[in-house]
Amino acid sequence: MPDDVKTGQETGTAAWAKIWGAGITPTYAVNHRMFECWARGMARFSHDMAQFMQSRLLEESMRWEKLASCRDPADAFDCESRFVVKASTDYSEAAQRFLRLWYEIANSYGTLTRTEPKDGYVAGGRSVTPTRRGR
Repeated sequence: MPDDVKTGQETGTAAWAKIWGAGITPTYAVNHRMFECWARGMARFSHDMAQFMQSRLLEESMRWEKLASCRDPADAFDCESRFVVKASTDYSEAAQRFLRLWYEIANSYGTLTRTEPKDGYVAGGRSVTPTRRGR
């Protein structure tokens, strides 16, 4: 006898599990995609942050080398002034990049929820529409 043929009345527990599963499955699918979106965004953010930190560390080490070669306080002050201007510019650009990235991550969540089918979800490449009892 095929599995899809109903042979008798479902028990209360089986019916409840089926209804509960139909309600949870679409939510799980959306949450799964949102987590994937978040994970990709966080990986990109972590990569960008690591690159920024590496570049700032390199600039900091070069600053100490330049300070060591300064001959007088005026030369040291000039070296520090150039460093502060460069650091301020770098931090400002990085902040803009990171904010833009956070905006893209947040926007991707909204895209997921706005494009979600109203009456079902896609699971394993096929559209599934949960049914409710009493309809």
